[in-house]
Amino acid sequence: MWLFRTYLKYIIVLIILIFFLQGCKQKEKVVLPKRIKRYSVGKVVKLVSDNSLRFETLSVKKLSASYTNEDKSISIRGSYKIRRDSIIQFYAQKLAIPVGKLEVNLDSFKLVKFLEQELMIGKNSYLSEFIGMDVDYSVLQALLSNKLFSIRQDNRDKEFKDYVCDIEDDMYKISSIRNRKFKKINKNEDRLERYRNRLDEGHVIKQDIYIDPDSFVVRRMVINDLDTKKWVKLDFSKFEKVSDQWFPASIDIQVVGDKKIELSIELSKISLDDEQNFGFSISPKYKTKLIQ
Repeated sequence: MWLFRTYLKYIIVLIILIFFLQGCKQKEKVVLPKRIKRYSVGKVVKLVSDNSLRFETLSVKKLSASYTNEDKSISIRGSYKIRRDSIIQFYAQKLAIPVGKLEVNLDSFKLVKFLEQELMIGKNSYLSEFIGMDVDYSVLQALLSNKLFSIRQDNRDKEFKDYVCDIEDDMYKISSIRNRKFKKINKNEDRLERYRNRLDEGHVIKQDIYIDPDSFVVRRMVINDLDTKKWVKLDFSKFEKVSDQWFPASIDIQVVGDKKIELSIELSKISLDDEQNFGFSISPKYKTKLIQ
C-alpha cells in the first residue's frame, strides 16, 4: 500500500509538472513570406551586374570535385585560374597523382594527359559537342566566376531581350520563356517548330536564372533544351566574401539527358588579381593529337 501511494504521488507530481511546462511553452514563431519588391528584367540585370565579381585574374587554389553517373563515380582534386576574357586553366590530380591539365582560350583548347603522355588540341566547338550543349569561352568563364549570362549571345547589346522576371522560391527568376508558354510549346511539335522559326534558332532552349534578392548574386541556373530533351541545373551556395565581394564556395551541377550526371564542386583558397603565371609548359616527349 505504501509503495502504491509513493507511485501515485510521483505520477501526480509528473502530471502537474507536464501541465506547468505546457503552460509555459513558448509560442511558435509564425514565419511570414518574404516580401520582395518587384523589378523589371532590366533592373535585376543591372543590380546583378553591379554586384558581380570584378577581377582581372581569379585563382581557386583548392578544388574538390565528385563526379557520378549511372556507371561510375570519380573524385578528383585540383585548381583553376582565369585571366579575364583571355585564358582559363585547370589542373587535376587523383590521390596525389597528377592526372592532367587543360587550357581554354577564346576559340580553342589544349588538354594534357599526364599518364598517357598525350597532348590534345582542338576547337572549343568540340567541347560543346562532347558536353552536348553549346558552351563557348564566355559561358565557361561566367559559370566559373558566378556571373550572369544569357544563352542568346548573338546579340550582346540586347541579350536579355524578351526575358521575363518573376518571383519564385523567394528569389527573382529571369526566364527566356514564360512557364505557361514553355508548357504549351513542349507539348506540341507544331508550336515548337513555329517558335523555332520565329526565333531563327537551331535549338529552342529555356533558361531560368534565380537571383538572390539581397546580395543580387546568381543562386541557381536551369537550362532546358526542348529539342534534345536534355536539361542542366547549376546551384551556387555557401557564398563567402573574397576581397569584399561574394563568391560561391560550392557548385552543384546536374545534367539529365541520355544519362544522369551529377558533379559536386567545393572551392577554397580563392583570391583575386594576384595570379601572374599563366604558362602552359608541355614535355616534348608527349605525342600530339589534333581534334577536328
